[in-house]
Amino acid sequence: MLLLTPTLRPEENLFQDWMILLFVLCMSFLAYFNTVYPAKIRSVFKAFRSDIYMRQLMREENIIPRTHIFLTFQHAIVLGLFVNLAYQIIYPHQIASWLLFLLTSSGILIMYGLKWMSIQIARWLADGDFTLSEYQYRTFATNRLLAIALLPFVIVLSVTDMSWATSLVYLLGSLVIGVVVWRILKGTWTAVANNIPFFYIFFYICTLEILPLWIGIILISKYALK
Repeated sequence: MLLLTPTLRPEENLFQDWMILLFVLCMSFLAYFNTVYPAKIRSVFKAFRSDIYMRQLMREENIIPRTHIFLTFQHAIVLGLFVNLAYQIIYPHQIASWLLFLLTSSGILIMYGLKWMSIQIARWLADGDFTLSEYQYRTFATNRLLAIALLPFVIVLSVTDMSWATSLVYLLGSLVIGVVVWRILKGTWTAVANNIPFFYIFFYICTLEILPLWIGIILISKYALK
């Protein structure tokens, strides 16, 4: 007798069992975070839309407040999962999925850690320049936004039928790139408005934005996908 087991999940997708723990942990924390600190969740989105509100938050909290530390790690987890899923579609069976996730997430944490230290050094050399403080705050505030907003889309991508997954990858990739470009443009505009020489603006963008991303792409392409 043939038994049919109904399921809502497509037979061919990118979901793997090890992802369950990450999804459950991220969603559980966001549920707790939204219950205990509901204003913090709203402030992440309001700071993205309003420079005035963002500067107000800068006066009220640190760059990475204790209540936001998890979002820093969740940002690395969510982007790591997205890069992993995207590469599994574009370069299938090139590397173990979980290994690529670990490499990508660790690389993101290291990259932003180095970026944070670089800005601290530059701020010290510039006598605590406010423009650098705003640039730093905007960087990590944008990461918090992506950590929250991108999670449900990554979950959907992992269980989407393979015939639709490629289109969703390009859509989410465009969204992430758009948010990062927006952050860079807003930071550039702030620097211009504060009469920062264009040479320093160009130097910051190349060394703190483009170079780390380019190095990450090269390392993944050279070692993870060989």
